[in-house]
Amino acid sequence: MIALITGIGALLLYLASAWSQNKASANHLSRHGYLFSLLGWGLHGANLYLHLFTQAGLLLDLGAALSLTAWAVIGVILISSLRNPVANLLIFAAPIAALAIAVDTVSVPSIIGRQYSHGILVHIIASILGYALFAVAACQAVLLIYQNRHLKHHQASRFITSLPPLQTMESLLFEVLAAGQIFLTLALVTGFVYVDDLFAQQLAHKTILSLVAWVIFSILLWGHYRLGWRGRTAIRWTLWGFANLALAFFGTKLVMEFVL
Repeated sequence: MIALITGIGALLLYLASAWSQNKASANHLSRHGYLFSLLGWGLHGANLYLHLFTQAGLLLDLGAALSLTAWAVIGVILISSLRNPVANLLIFAAPIAALAIAVDTVSVPSIIGRQYSHGILVHIIASILGYALFAVAACQAVLLIYQNRHLKHHQASRFITSLPPLQTMESLLFEVLAAGQIFLTLALVTGFVYVDDLFAQQLAHKTILSLVAWVIFSILLWGHYRLGWRGRTAIRWTLWGFANLALAFFGTKLVMEFVL
């Protein structure tokens, strides 16, 4: 019952946050939107705690993984928005987080809880934080597409004027990508060290797709800092890398839990 109350409360607060931020003046962080998101994030964390930690161990089914990733994404945006103008990402991220809570609430776990070593827990946390950062980067890439298209056609909407300048958006994009790459590298290293066989049948696709994503993001970061890649090239590589990572994290988990 407590889990249901915290889940519904977080869901409603996230929706209120998105609505409030959408009404905020251009380029400004809505205080009400931030407060709603912060309170929702706290209730969301409590809901996750009640779901994840069972007597049998850590229950990380598909619904919980989606909700936990959404929680991490909101956390990244809340922290980043204190010093960077990324608050408008809440307009997209908060409803998605609300949807993740709803999916987690109504889904029936197809697996049971498990006990994990400290090394595996570090691997799991690094994986989720890395994915959250790349999810934020993917959102920024989509916004850059939207912003570029409207500016090219000299179409100025209220939403476009509320976004930071293109140069600022691109700088923030690469800051987030670099941070995400650090956590993805940590996740892969701890995976190779602590997971018995990363290329076992049930983990092979996840490992390969994660490595492909790591290579894509490495090339993108190298191309940006050494060759000055930006604009459409940066957006394209960001979305390619995130697509591989999304398949690695959720595609393989969906197949393992519901197909096989």
